[in-house]
Amino acid sequence: MNVLIVDDEMIERKAMRRFIEESFSRIKVVGEAANGRKAIEEAKRHTPDVIIMDIRMPGIDGLEAIRRILLDLPRTKFIILSAYDSFEYAKEAMKHGVKEYILKPSNKQETLEALMRIEKELNEEKRLAELTTKQQMETVKLANQQIITSIIQNELTMETTYLYKKQFPQANLAFFQVYTPFGQVENLLPNKAPFPYIQKEVGDKLVVLFITDKKSAHHVKADALKFARTMRGHLPKTTIGIGNPYAELSKLSVSYQQALLASTQLAMNANVSYGYPITKEANEDETKAKLEKSLINEIRAGRLEQANDYFELYYDHLKKKAEEKNLDQLLKEGGIRLKQQLEQHGLYIDDHKLSDPTAKEDFLTIIKQFCEKVILQKEEHNAVIMAKKYIQIHYKESFSLEDVAEYVGLTPTYFTKMFKEHTKKTFIDYVTEYRIEKAKELLLNTKLSLKEISYEIGYKDPNYFSRVFKKWTNVSPKQYRTLDMTTTK
Repeated sequence: MNVLIVDDEMIERKAMRRFIEESFSRIKVVGEAANGRKAIEEAKRHTPDVIIMDIRMPGIDGLEAIRRILLDLPRTKFIILSAYDSFEYAKEAMKHGVKEYILKPSNKQETLEALMRIEKELNEEKRLAELTTKQQMETVKLANQQIITSIIQNELTMETTYLYKKQFPQANLAFFQVYTPFGQVENLLPNKAPFPYIQKEVGDKLVVLFITDKKSAHHVKADALKFARTMRGHLPKTTIGIGNPYAELSKLSVSYQQALLASTQLAMNANVSYGYPITKEANEDETKAKLEKSLINEIRAGRLEQANDYFELYYDHLKKKAEEKNLDQLLKEGGIRLKQQLEQHGLYIDDHKLSDPTAKEDFLTIIKQFCEKVILQKEEHNAVIMAKKYIQIHYKESFSLEDVAEYVGLTPTYFTKMFKEHTKKTFIDYVTEYRIEKAKELLLNTKLSLKEISYEIGYKDPNYFSRVFKKWTNVSPKQYRTLDMTTTK
């Protein structure tokens, strides 16, 4: 038990400290303070269990110090010391939960008994807190077991639904994984699981229900696959069946059945150790097509890690057919299909042609190149949006291509090429067109002079503005305004 002594009389503090340290081996005096302000600082610094507090001190008195300390350390116990036998002080102290009140000069026996009573009180509070925590943990454990058992047995009740919502209020999606045999899985899960989970042993299998606040089933499936791959690295003799994620509690039993089916299928296949179930085992081409589609989707999103995970499944699937057909040939055919489908979505690799990938490493390199291309395209798209926004804000001012390139963080040469690819216009043409459209609006909707309009859209020379306007519209600004008035009439 840690104690802080607060008294403005140094001799009293030192005597109290010596007495406590000589009388108790299990009580430690962690600090001293000569006034209320210092007491507040020392309390924050040491967080003592007990503070022996003098009432009358210069500046902040003992009662005010107690009020402030309790705001930050509400569990702290206090023993009040006072040279004044005043019931009013005692009443005020009791309002703040102070139960021990000793008159100065303090009697050693009284102080001893007060410290022992507080120590006993603290020990009882600790015991009750530990008991409450243990009871709460047991309650949560029982509730979780009821949830997962009801889902597995497909026997949902209103109580199960209530418990699920109470235990996991942020839940959006959930899915099952089945580990066979489960070995060290229980030791690994606490540190490696990406989501909250409930587990249950079923024979030689460990059934795990993962719950997440993510809303995208596609992303959760990729996360589940990635996690299974990570776990498999630590569990070389374990198969990991994965079920699809569902939002509805009533459908989670389907996810369990899928994970169980996948686990059974994987146990019969020495080449593959984790993954989702193959619902039509006889149709190898359909399975391959689904894996290729998932791989392409991840590449198109620029998610390299998830794309690599799907490729691992795809590669394992091809290995099963390697006895019938050369694996290198299967990879080559898959690579060609991948290239064709990605090109249909506008993804090309100009510098690294996809040709004859004859090893797993070649294919992974190709996937990386495509993902990098996707990421680059996204960055370019954002740069174009930034450039357009810059033009919209600054079109009234004088600026150059170099100014905008610097603003979006690209070299002028690369920015020129990229801007034209995305807008199908040169930078100068885009800016000019934007300014001419603004000029049209001003000609039709205001009575500003041509000179004023010229300045308003960023041209300091009205004659130059007129020439540019006529070049873009085939009429002069004055004719444009007159023609519109004639049309209106």
